[in-house]
Parts: sequence; structure tokens; C-alpha cells
Amino acid sequence: MNRPVTFPGFRLKLTRWGAIFLVAVLVLGFAAVNTGNNALMGLLGLALASYVVAGLWSRQVLGCIDVRVAALPHDVFAGRPAIVEAELINRSRLFPAYGLVLRAAGGRQLLVEPLLAPGARRRHSVELEFPDRGWTELGPWTLDVLLPLGFFLKSKRLAVERRLLVYPRLLPRSAVAPSGAGGSRSAEAFDDRGREGDVVQLRPYRDGDDTRQMHWKQTARQQRPIVVDRQRRAARPVLFVVDPRLSDPTDRALRARFEGMVSEVATGVVRRLERGEPVGLVVGRTVVQPVPSPRLLGRLLRPLAEVQPQPADSPPPLASPHSELQLYRVEGPR
Repeated sequence: MNRPVTFPGFRLKLTRWGAIFLVAVLVLGFAAVNTGNNALMGLLGLALASYVVAGLWSRQVLGCIDVRVAALPHDVFAGRPAIVEAELINRSRLFPAYGLVLRAAGGRQLLVEPLLAPGARRRHSVELEFPDRGWTELGPWTLDVLLPLGFFLKSKRLAVERRLLVYPRLLPRSAVAPSGAGGSRSAEAFDDRGREGDVVQLRPYRDGDDTRQMHWKQTARQQRPIVVDRQRRAARPVLFVVDPRLSDPTDRALRARFEGMVSEVATGVVRRLERGEPVGLVVGRTVVQPVPSPRLLGRLLRPLAEVQPQPADSPPPLASPHSELQLYRVEGPR
């Protein structure tokens, strides 16, 4: 019995210990029948009874266990681990649940619950990672139970029914240089220097300071590293304009470049907001006015998470009289 067999409401798979047990029961049965030994007959009955009890108990456990998503993370980015709060609920008022294992759709183990008392609830932090941006469904997950005797691995599929918006993948700082994935881009979108004004103070170098803040004359004069703090000037709002039009939206190479472009724009948006610089967004016909705070990051990342390549004859991005624009597109001017 190597292949899983459909079981009413569950899936059933014989374990190695279960196979050994069945062979042992057959040997014991032949011995008991051939010898007529009462002790062997009693032992055979005990073995068969334990087999039935184990099956009924594990089925009872699976039937009474529910899993629900108790809390979702606020911001989820593709390619980055996200922590989801999952709650196990034992609806049985009489029987505890032993040896529960929750697995993702691919079979990866998410959590293990050794013992869940009757009527109990228990929360676990589950680490998930989503490879692609956009709306995604959590699950389906699989709940396995092996105990109490481990003859069969019983499992049931759980429909979590929770949707989650995954933001675009963020690029490392070393990977944001123009690579041909987009059209015209400005290095200023990823420049950490910002806009600096008048000198505020000179002070000794501290761990973590940018070497570009070094004041070399004072460093040479005082024979120790000296950095300069400058007052940051108010940055002008920047509008990122994403042109989703492709000559062939079904071409895999163009779609890969399109995904790279979306990731670059998302990276620029996040870094500008982290520096307190206002940034807005135009994605096709969707316009998001500049926002100055990371608390409003979702307004900008949601259109980037939902955007899909459009045919070349689609309407162009909405024009804007904004003072500073950064245009991103996969292919050249149309």
C-alpha cells in the first residue's frame, strides 16, 4: 500500500511501522490458529483492537481540529519571509489531540503541535515566503496526524480562504544600477546621499556613518576621523511613471524584464520614503499623489503589486505637470 488512498474526508497512507505491525499480526494469527493457544488468541485480539482504536482516534482528532489565520503581517514583499499567526482549535470536549503537523501546499512543515487539550486553542507563528507579487491565496494547507500508534499517516486539506497582497520584490542596494530592464531611469532614485544644505556640526566619526560625510581637512588637522552633519533640504516630490505597455505581453523574456522594472520602482519608492522624501506614482491610468511618510507606503505599493503588462496599443500613462518625473518602461519610445 504505497500510494495514498482516498479516505472519507481524509487521506490515508500506511507507514513503515504500520506495515511491520500488519505482518506481525498475520504471523501471530497463523500461530494462534495453528496452535489453538488461548494466550496467543488473546494477544491477537488485543493487537487487532489497538489497530481499530488507533484508526478511530486519529480520525476523531482530524475531524475536530480546525486551523484559522489569526493575524496577517502588515507589509509582505515577494522573496522575503513573512510571519503569519495561525491558530489551532480543538473542538472536541472529550479527546485531546496528539502529534499534529501542519504543512504547506508543497509539503514543507509549518508547525508541530505535540498536544492540544480538549477545547483548547493555541497560536503559532508560521514563516511563509511568497515568490511572486500580487494577490495570493494562503494555503491550501495539510494537517497530518500520526499518533497515537503510528500505523497510518492521516491527513486532510484545509482551505484557509484568506487572500494576501504581496508587494514587489525589493532589490539589494548593489543591484539597483540600470541593467536594461527599464527605459529611462535616474540614479538619484536610489541615491542615499539625499539633498543636503548648510553645515550643522562637525563631530567625531561613529560606527555606521557614511564615509561620504567625512570632513577630510578637519580629519587631517585633528588626527582622528571627523564627519560633517548637514541640514537636509526639503526634497521636491518625485513622480515615478511606469509604462506597462509591451509589444508582446505573452513573451516570457519581456515579462521577466517587466518584473525587474517593477521591482526597481518599488525599491526606489521604499528608499525615498525611508529618507522622508515625498514620492508619487503613475502606473498606466492609475495616479497616486505624492506621499511623504512610510506609513502611507501601501498606497504606492498596491498599484505596483497589481499591475500587469498591457498590449502596445493600450492608452499611455496619464500625463502629469509634476515638477520631476522618472519614467520607467521596458522597451524604447513608442
